[in-house]
Amino acid sequence: MRAFYLHGARDLRLSEVDIPTIEADQVLVRVLATGICGSDQHYYVHGRNGDFIPERPFVLGHESAGEVVDAGAFGALLPVGSRVAIDPSHPCHQCSQCRQGRSNLCPNMRYFGSAACSPPMDGSFREYVPVPASGCYIIPDTLSFEAAALLEPLAIALHGVGRAGAVAGRQVLVTGAGPIGQLIGMVAKEYGAARLAVSDVRDDALQLATRLWADIPIRADDAAQMTAADAAMGGFDVVIEASGSPAALAVAYQHCKPGGTIVQLGVQPGPATLSVNAIMQKEITVRGSFRFAHVFAAALDLVANRKLDLQPLISHRYSFDQLVDGVKTASDSSSIKVLIDYS
Repeated sequence: MRAFYLHGARDLRLSEVDIPTIEADQVLVRVLATGICGSDQHYYVHGRNGDFIPERPFVLGHESAGEVVDAGAFGALLPVGSRVAIDPSHPCHQCSQCRQGRSNLCPNMRYFGSAACSPPMDGSFREYVPVPASGCYIIPDTLSFEAAALLEPLAIALHGVGRAGAVAGRQVLVTGAGPIGQLIGMVAKEYGAARLAVSDVRDDALQLATRLWADIPIRADDAAQMTAADAAMGGFDVVIEASGSPAALAVAYQHCKPGGTIVQLGVQPGPATLSVNAIMQKEITVRGSFRFAHVFAAALDLVANRKLDLQPLISHRYSFDQLVDGVKTASDSSSIKVLIDYS
């Protein structure tokens, strides 16, 4: 089969390798669609993703869906030909975090296309992937592989909104209108947020958010717009930071109303200065949100039952042969979500 290996910054190479053999708990999936994530972009541009530094060439990609081609011992549950979305997280299920229901914090987590573990775990920028049967979710014929590939980022958004507590009837600000920010807004609207504001420096991203879910778009580089939106909404009960921008994080502390909640989901580029006095004086609750746990099935339900339509988020499509071009496009500012079509 063909697979793209990351050898360093801006060095993705196509290789011919053997089709993987499956282990006792796995099935073999032929990948048919993969989304390109922000972490894939970081690995490609920098050769690393924050503190995660690959110790060998490895295969990126973790937003994926495809077809079972070898069911192994799971023929009754996942017969050959099953259309599946793939949960790329592989916690140990034995540590204290897993036993407490917080498998996303598992210290032994192995995640498709990630160098967070040693050795790094190969992902889905290849034609076939071995997947634990427990990580395969059968999708209906009415759901495209493209939409199914976006269930992983949708699960991240679901987890992030869940970390904010109940959003129904509340005023919510989402800072960052990239793919995750868009999905957060869509989920918050579905879950009954009273009004939703979004900030970003990109007009096209703000326009998409306004079309899909946002009531008030805000240019992130216009402090007057932010102040006006704050006044119009009577303050923000919830601020979800999804951009990874230090300036956006500062805005969250400034404009979260007393007694409100901030969820930090965006990865900051380095140590951040926190407004600890604002936390104290306004009694703000600050929560982190990392990956997801126990929401993949809920993500599938939202999309399969047509409560959310993810197709408008796809701004560019590339074939598998054009994968490097797709990653380059995803790494510039002209895209929202880039999909790779393997068919």
